[in-house]
Amino acid sequence: MDLPTGQAIRDIIGSLKGKLPPQDYEKVAPLFSNLIALVERALEEERRQLRAERGAVEKDRESLVKARLSMQAEREALEREREAVAREKQLAQRWREAETALKDASEAVGPSESGT
Repeated sequence: MDLPTGQAIRDIIGSLKGKLPPQDYEKVAPLFSNLIALVERALEEERRQLRAERGAVEKDRESLVKARLSMQAEREALEREREAVAREKQLAQRWREAETALKDASEAVGPSESGT
């Protein structure tokens, strides 16, 4: 519990001392002390849970960053692969065109001229 809150609770309990008969105050004071201890324990448990949740969120964040980087690397690899496939297609098309041009040239020359 933070200092101002603890001090405020003690001030409230102290103010009851003058307002309650001494016998009643002696009966109630231990109950207030127990109540304060319970509140402090609950606050500490809440802090522990928050730390655990922050830790889990941080691990999730790290996992997401790693996944994002992995996806980015995969995307870049796929792009390189697409470029390689496009180059291969272009090369295959050029080969087909060259073969067609050679065939056409061979037919244009004719059988008598090619055998010279």
